[in-house]
Amino acid sequence: MSEFVRHPPQPNAPPARRVRGRTYRVWAHVLLWTPIALTVTGVVLGLGMFAAADADPASASSALGYLGLVVWGGLAILSPVLLGSFVAGLVMLIRARGRSAFDGPGVE
Repeated sequence: MSEFVRHPPQPNAPPARRVRGRTYRVWAHVLLWTPIALTVTGVVLGLGMFAAADADPASASSALGYLGLVVWGGLAILSPVLLGSFVAGLVMLIRARGRSAFDGPGVE
């Protein structure tokens, strides 16, 4: 009475990987390396200003020490934004390479 049309079973293949474009990969690198560059620059600049302020206590270079504190304060205030950008870039880069977050190293 009831005749069903039987379709062949679907293979157990994983879904095809989504291919990310060049723009996506470029933004992943920008979001990853910009906070690193800003943090390294800020730390080095702050240390340089502290060293310049400490080198000659007789002159009026103490303002450089305060500017060093301002630079480090700016880094402390911007640290959540820098960390968020770094994590977003890292996730984008992992996705662009086509690896899952749960894959082990070297698993493709």
